[in-house]
Amino acid sequence: MTMAISNSLKKQIFRPKDAVVTSISNLVGKNGPDGRAYRCGRDWYRHQVCRHDTFSLVTVEHTSASELIGCTDQEDYLKINFWLSGKHTTVLDGFGQFEHDCPEVFITSGPPKMIKVDVMNRDTQTALVALCLLPEFFPCQMSLSVDELPDPLRTLMSGAGKSCSFRQFPLTPDLAAATRAILSAPYEVRSQPLYAYSKAVELMCLLINRMESDARRPAEPRKVPARYEGRLHDACELLNRHFAEEITLERVSKDVGLNRMTLTSGFRELFGTSVHDYLQRVRMQRAYELLEAQDIGSIKRVAEAVGYKHASNFSTAFHAYFGFPPQKLRRTQR
Repeated sequence: MTMAISNSLKKQIFRPKDAVVTSISNLVGKNGPDGRAYRCGRDWYRHQVCRHDTFSLVTVEHTSASELIGCTDQEDYLKINFWLSGKHTTVLDGFGQFEHDCPEVFITSGPPKMIKVDVMNRDTQTALVALCLLPEFFPCQMSLSVDELPDPLRTLMSGAGKSCSFRQFPLTPDLAAATRAILSAPYEVRSQPLYAYSKAVELMCLLINRMESDARRPAEPRKVPARYEGRLHDACELLNRHFAEEITLERVSKDVGLNRMTLTSGFRELFGTSVHDYLQRVRMQRAYELLEAQDIGSIKRVAEAVGYKHASNFSTAFHAYFGFPPQKLRRTQR
């Protein structure tokens, strides 16, 4: 299953004022590998980059008692993250934010100056391999033109550096095994350009094979009866309009004329999320806008404006959703 950016997502612009932004061009086309590691108590971090002219292979492993924030200027590169573990939030600065809590392949591209912010949750073990690719990677390293690539990779590669888009794929067993093999290889082995080249090609061969298999798979039969779609869209609109009120499944079911089971199963099938999670997203996006505008006063008033009776509950929910507390966003706007 793939996912694309929804036009309904609110723009996010969270980025710490003192953040260091890494340009992908600084990770590509330079001689030799680069790496760093540290350990302090329970906290530890290992990071390594092996560079080629058309791509870089990046490995990251860490566990931290506090959240870690990384900011990247993707320029005209396509970035493919193979996540093995670690709960985190990705903010495509100015376009949207996404939560990740399971192994997956996460592909992003964006226009010039779009900053990709990764907020790593505290007390979780993160392990990933990232490929940063130029369009020249495919003809130079794999003897493939961009036009020969399967969709959505062809579309993503063609739009790299031009428009903001992303795709998510499950991390299949073969991709997971290839990712683990890279992370378990000795540092000296990963430092060899030939090793990085071979692993980059292996990962892309596996991913391309998965995309081609998906394209050949017959479309699944429609699971939401057509007679319910209009009412499910009414339920979505109700959440968009009345998010500041006390909303229960019973109320939504009654207002749109569907029983609870049909509402919950149909809503998830049609919109790819639960009623609760959709409502939470609407509330959090609206709260972000109010905090950014700073025209509503205290955190307590923001909480009330999005349906929370207690500011403490709102702050907890906001931090869980975005990876940072509302007070932090308020400070960055001063």
